[in-house]
Amino acid sequence: MAEEQNSFNFKWILYGAAALYILFRVFSGGGSSGNDYVEETLEEPTQGIKVELQEEKKDLFKITNEELLEKREDSQIIATYLDNTKDTFSIDEVRISDANDPRRSMIRTAAFAGLLAYSMGRRPMSSGVSRAAYANDNAYNKSNTSGRSSLRSTAKRTSVRKPSSSSSRYGGSRSSKSYGG
Repeated sequence: MAEEQNSFNFKWILYGAAALYILFRVFSGGGSSGNDYVEETLEEPTQGIKVELQEEKKDLFKITNEELLEKREDSQIIATYLDNTKDTFSIDEVRISDANDPRRSMIRTAAFAGLLAYSMGRRPMSSGVSRAAYANDNAYNKSNTSGRSSLRSTAKRTSVRKPSSSSSRYGGSRSSKSYGG
């Protein structure tokens, strides 16, 4: 009888240990040895950009020229309208979305299709610019080749560790979001 009781306790201890191991694997993301993260290099432009836009048709703007500036905060957009009037917007004015002014929204959309999107962090610097946003091939080629490479060569680089896609399974992802009340 004592032998049956020892095997009984050992069996339940074994079951309990197995259950704890399974719970640990589920809620710790597998308990792998540091492979839950990948290292990524972020590039943050240090230079600014002056974007010149021309209205080709009502509310359709195309980039005619982009020039790199020494400071990022000096970035600006110069828009020339069909009636040859001009508006100049600072980078802060560009960041603010004005829902009551669809024309400004169109200007911003056109400007962000070029190099300004890199400067504002709207697009990774490894991607290209949109050919459709430029008024002609010369403006596009200037920005896509020399402009982008110059902006990228002076960018500040920072390495960060991000959770890998394999750590997104149940229990493996650490989220700061909270749902419910």
